[in-house]
Amino acid sequence: MRQRGLSVAERTRRRLIEPLRRRMIGPLMARLGYDLTPAVPEWAHHPLSKREVDRLVAGAAAQLAADLAVAEVCAPADPEGLVRDFLGRIRSSPVRQKHGGNGFNGALQIYAIARALDPPVIVESGVFRGFTTWVLREACPEAKIYSFDPVLKHLRYRDPGTTYRSDDWSSFDFSGVDLSGALALFDDHISQERRLGEAAACGVRHILFDDDAPAHAIHGQGGPAYPTISMILAENRDGDCEPVRWVRNGREFVWRPDREGIRSAQERIAVAHRLDDMHRLTGYSPARLTYVRLKTP
Repeated sequence: MRQRGLSVAERTRRRLIEPLRRRMIGPLMARLGYDLTPAVPEWAHHPLSKREVDRLVAGAAAQLAADLAVAEVCAPADPEGLVRDFLGRIRSSPVRQKHGGNGFNGALQIYAIARALDPPVIVESGVFRGFTTWVLREACPEAKIYSFDPVLKHLRYRDPGTTYRSDDWSSFDFSGVDLSGALALFDDHISQERRLGEAAACGVRHILFDDDAPAHAIHGQGGPAYPTISMILAENRDGDCEPVRWVRNGREFVWRPDREGIRSAQERIAVAHRLDDMHRLTGYSPARLTYVRLKTP
């Protein structure tokens, strides 16, 4: 039966390439120790029946509202409407990444928080292919966005209203830019303790951190930014600050907490809330985002 709504290329792929992948290429790669999967974004897979769509929307909306309440961010009046709006938007995303960066759940949370805060300025450190820049622009069409990444050649989406820089955000001259109402998104594998201090120095108070893993689970992160917010908050600032050690891909890592640095970071934070990963609600890959609001100087 012909499937409606599919492009000629997609129908050709399903008719010719997919059987080849399943019968020959896939088994060969499996014997070599690799898993071959189609390079499509996860949101290309989604429920179709109204009942299941409604369940996904209701569950995601309720969890978003609960997370925003704990984070002390004013939730939208119609959270289910926001989720439905996002469902309609993400299918037109110009960035169709399969690996790396945020997936559906993380993008939805970024979209919801950006819409709720409605910041006039957004600072994004870690751009990759430009997916989160697109999400932020969809959420805040009037915001001035500054995006930083050492390598910009991988961009699949370049926003015409965004300032792109290949240097670190901390070296940029924000003179004349009011950052007191800004939102910063850090997905850059740089120490989150360092980013806290930089944000505080610039007057940025609202921050989203990606890959915020606790110390006992940081071994599961690829190239993690440590110390993470969870690691900072778990330390007893008056204690011995025992080193945290882990191994990944045969390489040993160690973080030796600095008591003064931990105390300073903890004292800057007014609110820190790790958002629910939402995997059980949507079926999509878990998100790892934490919202932080810094104290007013």
